[in-house]
Amino acid sequence: MPANLPPQYFEVEKKYREAKAPQEKIVYLQELLSIIPKHKGTEKLQAELKTKISKLKDAMTKQRKSKGSGGSWYQVEKQGAGQIILVGFPNSGKSSLLNTLTNAHADVALYPFTTTLPQVGMMDFENIKIQIVDTPPLHDDAPAWLFGLYRNGDLLVIVLDCTRDVTHDFNVIQNALNQKNIFLTPHEFGDVKDSVIVLNKIDAQKTKVDTFIKAHCDEFTIIPVSTTNNDGLKILKTQIFNKLNIIRVYTKKIGQPIAKDDPVVLKKGTVLIDAAEYIHKDFRKNLKFARLWNETGYSGQRVEKTHILADGDVIEFHV
Repeated sequence: MPANLPPQYFEVEKKYREAKAPQEKIVYLQELLSIIPKHKGTEKLQAELKTKISKLKDAMTKQRKSKGSGGSWYQVEKQGAGQIILVGFPNSGKSSLLNTLTNAHADVALYPFTTTLPQVGMMDFENIKIQIVDTPPLHDDAPAWLFGLYRNGDLLVIVLDCTRDVTHDFNVIQNALNQKNIFLTPHEFGDVKDSVIVLNKIDAQKTKVDTFIKAHCDEFTIIPVSTTNNDGLKILKTQIFNKLNIIRVYTKKIGQPIAKDDPVVLKKGTVLIDAAEYIHKDFRKNLKFARLWNETGYSGQRVEKTHILADGDVIEFHV
């Protein structure tokens, strides 16, 4: 089967070949990987690109160990139930949002470009933690690694300042992402990222906000918030959890009461046998049967290995 690569692939490939720094090469390789049509005819090419990325990352790791920091390249290791990336212009309120959601202590100032490096906090949502990453503001000369963070995150939260023209700012952000083959809506190639749009500083001014919401509410999840009086933050947390498409599953020891204090976080659609393997590698081959408890009618009945799990399910594995 032929690869049938789109024209954009060859444009990015040229940039990759011209790149000198390994950090830039990785960004372009990741972009190439996102552009490739996913079918049998491109499997070999996908594998080659992944191998190149892996080798470059290994080389950079060795270089950092031998020479220190190894240059201006920033990655954030994923922690918690998901990684949320804050995206926005200078003074849009990203750092204030990070501090409010996570009790972090990111620098906040009235002048632009206060955030120059990624800053991380952990947001509590019920009984799990979700990682929130504040990033440097998006601008014309934004570094390549910034788009690498956008690409690798599980969810983009676009932070718009309601004291500005939110429609204009959103269009500029969307165009900047599109130029790097990162898209917020379905697209035939590139990385399509799920997103939440935060209309920040809603308490300060509402000019043009209603128009923006009416124009985009069918296509995007839009949450007006205020970090000054905490308006909308509870809704935002819930929407972040929902957008991650994850479930919390609990394991129960045989003969012991149900305890919902330490969930296993899995992707929506996970079936019981895959959950067993995730919890312990030997469970998959040794599993005899499992019992299920939940709030929709199960109270310890046996379930099939192909049973699709839901948020809040309690499983008792018998091996």
